[in-house]
Amino acid sequence: MEILKLILHIMDTQQNIFVPSDREIEKMNEDIYPHIESKLKKIFNSQNKKEAHFVNSPVEQWIFDYKTNPNDFVKLSVQIANHIFEEKRKWNLFQTSDFIFAEVKHEDIRYLVGIDNVNFSKLTHATHSDDTQIQNDFILYKTLFSSNIMKEDRIFIVEYATSHLQLIENPYIFQTTKRYVLEDILSCKAKPSYKEAISAIHECVENLTNKYQMDELKTLPALKTAVKERVEEGSQIETNELAELLFENPIAQSEFKEELKKQGIEETVNVENIKLSKQQKTQKIKTDNGIEITIPIDYMSSREFVEFVSEHDGTISIRLKNIQSIMSK
Repeated sequence: MEILKLILHIMDTQQNIFVPSDREIEKMNEDIYPHIESKLKKIFNSQNKKEAHFVNSPVEQWIFDYKTNPNDFVKLSVQIANHIFEEKRKWNLFQTSDFIFAEVKHEDIRYLVGIDNVNFSKLTHATHSDDTQIQNDFILYKTLFSSNIMKEDRIFIVEYATSHLQLIENPYIFQTTKRYVLEDILSCKAKPSYKEAISAIHECVENLTNKYQMDELKTLPALKTAVKERVEEGSQIETNELAELLFENPIAQSEFKEELKKQGIEETVNVENIKLSKQQKTQKIKTDNGIEITIPIDYMSSREFVEFVSEHDGTISIRLKNIQSIMSK
């Protein structure tokens, strides 16, 4: 990750204060740089990135104008920051935030990254003294920056050469309706993120497994295994392929594909830059008597390591095999 250009604007929609910078940050403090770099890396590796495209967007035009005159980085950043500031007030998003705008190079590709970085509050200490006494006290800082992606952050990434757009944002409840505000602010349309798509697929498989009285100890691990394999291969997840893999019943296959279509999940789910967490590589099993077992997903389909046995009295036994040692955690 290389930060080529960076600028910071202050946006306080709560107090109706917009303070744009007149120049970019040319030399960043060596203690600060790792925090900015860390946030940028998390953005590019996020499972919440959504593929999107502009629709008659003024932001797209401003970016196009910048490409023809790369010296207007400050002008572009102020245009976008001011636009976001004004639109957030229309949406009743009253909060203090910093708009961080950067041009970066990631894996030899140039990007423009905009971060509406919502500030958070935290206590720290301060020392007051006079001629005779020292008093330590608390101070509440209300405009702190986090190097993590916060729930209220709104982020966009534009590939410089192609104007390919990606978004990261959580939904906002506006007048009882769940809305993705950044889509409206930037005038764009977005697909569900990898995380949203996998969540929808998992829920759909779970519902159909119950509806058609299938064995969830087979369908759910099979789904996790298929997703894990595609991510490790770097190939797209094909929903039609999942339907055939998980359901023998053609009606269940059709219902699966139709339900995903309703939720905006396309026939392919992109796995680019996706890194699986430990939880996504394991299957957690909980029995009716409170026993919980976490099993690596690769072992779920192998009777060499795990076997589920239906006993004559109607109960189920779980046999763990080829174990050389047991540790208590």
